[in-house]
Amino acid sequence: MAGNLVQLNSAGRLVLAATGNGSPGTAGAIVLQAAAQSCCCGSAGYTNPCTNAPTSLAIVNYTNTYFTPCADATPAVAGDCVWDGVFDYFDPQTCTYSNRYCFAGNGCFDCSFNGARMWEFPPPGISSVWYDAASKTFFLQITGQNGQNSGEIVWQGSKSTGPSFSGTYTRTGGCDPRASVDIG
Repeated sequence: MAGNLVQLNSAGRLVLAATGNGSPGTAGAIVLQAAAQSCCCGSAGYTNPCTNAPTSLAIVNYTNTYFTPCADATPAVAGDCVWDGVFDYFDPQTCTYSNRYCFAGNGCFDCSFNGARMWEFPPPGISSVWYDAASKTFFLQITGQNGQNSGEIVWQGSKSTGPSFSGTYTRTGGCDPRASVDIG
């Protein structure tokens, strides 16, 4: 079959490779096949949580000291924005919420919580909440910076109940010992 092939390379980046000349009428079109993490799945009795998803999510009763930074956390500096516990960016293609706007374009140097810098690059990636359609599980991950070019997981958890992102996530890892986090 002629067309294009999109794959992840060893660095986790999307790579587009031509696999043929394409069909008539498809010049310039790229068709992506959904990966297991995407939100395109549906079946009888299943409600896709990514359809009509809210514009943002927030940690219930969040304050700046809600999470304890890891012991080797990079300290916040003057000019950092203090994160408010809101995941204010939603990517419908990956069904992922993140705190990207805390880092981007609002006059801040970086983003922080409880006197420590947050992290936004892989690994482990930006603090986010996402849905995995294959396992029908919701995941939450808070990340912090622990050096010039490295990040670490501050808190990580999941929930496999309910049809939406809202609810209680149970801890599965990270340096903060908090047993659960509520998203509303």
